[in-house]
Amino acid sequence: MITDIHRHFVPDEFLRFVRGREEFAVKIKRAEGEAVDIDIRGMHFGLNTTFFKLARQIERMDREGVERAVLSLATPFIDYHLDAKLAVEAARIYNDALAQEIARNKQRFRAWAFLPMQDPNAAAGELRRCVRELGFAGGHIASNVRGVYLNDPQFWPIFEAAVELDVPLFVHPADPAGRERTREYELTIVAGYLFDSTINILKLICSGFLDRWPRLKLIFAHAGAFSLVLRARMQREVDTNPQLASVLTAPVGEYLQRLYFDTICFEPAILRYAASVVPIEHLMLGSDAPFPLGEPEPVSFVRNALPAAQANAILHENFDRLIGG
Repeated sequence: MITDIHRHFVPDEFLRFVRGREEFAVKIKRAEGEAVDIDIRGMHFGLNTTFFKLARQIERMDREGVERAVLSLATPFIDYHLDAKLAVEAARIYNDALAQEIARNKQRFRAWAFLPMQDPNAAAGELRRCVRELGFAGGHIASNVRGVYLNDPQFWPIFEAAVELDVPLFVHPADPAGRERTREYELTIVAGYLFDSTINILKLICSGFLDRWPRLKLIFAHAGAFSLVLRARMQREVDTNPQLASVLTAPVGEYLQRLYFDTICFEPAILRYAASVVPIEHLMLGSDAPFPLGEPEPVSFVRNALPAAQANAILHENFDRLIGG
């Protein structure tokens, strides 16, 4: 079954909740035709009805040739600066609403649990609940929380829960550093999020995190951003930095091979490069739909970029292999 692991959805119940609480600062400015313009915490986002209507998701999936999608909360609605108690409530509302939405379409949809990472213990509990009670595929976590990256020990309860449950965590960038310098030309979206993902991945490697968590399954959005193309540069730093070299037990490339990545990179040559750096079994179809800056033809992109056997593994096999389906 052709599975897109990176697709966003906002259930009605969750939207009503965040619009009703001033802490989220969500205002719909315009809803005409397919367009939905929203201000969130003073920032404008041009969205569309597919974010909010599962039937529209199915229509788009059918056009693209996607048979199943793993849904997660759209990034603009995620705010790790919220009070932890409110964040826990919001996560539970989102996950319950998403579970109810997809229950009618079990063949077409799976879900990543939205986790309130500002309270790691509560996030671990929510991951256990969503996997055991709601049947979710795993959890959706951020590259950083209030500027703290995932190698920080405060997040260990979440990773302990994921290993215990033997489920993957889908890592999506959020709140990238330097936003004050990337406000023009949508550069926060085009580049800022990718820089943040890259920093996160390299910190996980250089801190010894991946040696501490050998059984943890992490899937990174946007083909790992720039981490794969920086493999040799990062290795050069290791080779010339004795202190850093003393922490690592393997070359940088071997650490990257332990991670999983979606296919959103837009350049066929980059996807071919990724397939030469990490095992083909570690690449999975992604679209970032229905964002305008998503891959418009995700299935065709993979098929046109790679040999048939590799494309078939990405499209039909790798997600089920990862989750044991």
